[in-house]
Amino acid sequence: MKHRFAVFIGVAVVALTVTSSALAFDCMRVSSSAQGLQQSASNSGKWIYFDMTDSGTGVAQIIVGFAGLPASTVPCFQAAYDAAVAANPALPLYFALGNGVAGPNGVLAHNNPNENVLSNGTGIDHLDATVLPVLEAAAPTCLGG
Repeated sequence: MKHRFAVFIGVAVVALTVTSSALAFDCMRVSSSAQGLQQSASNSGKWIYFDMTDSGTGVAQIIVGFAGLPASTVPCFQAAYDAAVAANPALPLYFALGNGVAGPNGVLAHNNPNENVLSNGTGIDHLDATVLPVLEAAAPTCLGG
């Protein structure tokens, strides 16, 4: 029973994170090189760089920083993300998450009627259509459920 409750809380935290203002404009640039994404993040202040590889801190930033889950769960979530990338190479290894770049109404991607381009691994994608579903699917396993 404790494990089910922990999984429920973990999934609820991830779901609330997805809908919170911190990720309200979940547009992410995926088509630039890792170096280009890092430079845009450091130069403009409107992008937050994520390195989702084993040597990066992207998964930890999302799991610990945004979702507030224990750092001890990061290796499990990292392994799940690595497996998902192996199965779907369109998932990003590096991306820059927009921080206020979409405007007040999310016009960069939220108003785009062509939704299939928001998870194709090129240009501007949606975090909640690419990265977060992988982490949410791993939550029951990684949180002990």
